[in-house]
Amino acid sequence: MSEGIVSPDELDRDGRPIAWDAVRRDYEAGYLTCNTIARLHRLRRLQLDNHARKNKWDRAASMVLDRHILIQKLMALLERQMDILEDGMASGEKVESKVLSDLVRDLDKLIGIEKAEGQRSGHDGETGEMRDLQRKLEARINALTKAKTTTG
Repeated sequence: MSEGIVSPDELDRDGRPIAWDAVRRDYEAGYLTCNTIARLHRLRRLQLDNHARKNKWDRAASMVLDRHILIQKLMALLERQMDILEDGMASGEKVESKVLSDLVRDLDKLIGIEKAEGQRSGHDGETGEMRDLQRKLEARINALTKAKTTTG
């Protein structure tokens, strides 16, 4: 390319040159997801991935972050399932025993994953937020179970 002409791969979504040093710091730190880094720096995700691969950027810390994010999303999904069940029961629908047992099983698995992750990372395995959510979900499951046994 001629001097002074910048490749489109070196421009962000706004047409400005990319500050790759700042992008690399965020990428290698592993505290943000790749999608968040791309959004923060106004990049296309593919642009970030290609540049990181081409320049052999190391992202070893991301496995812990990605697993933690996944666990949090699964817990949020489990809570959403509880909301749907409660809404259904409030409108008079019957709750299947299998649904309740599946929710309990899923909660137990998530707690086990979180504890194992904590042991690997040297933490206690549960954040205060995780314990609060666990207690809240257990109370809701118990209430649903009690409501089911009194109505069915």
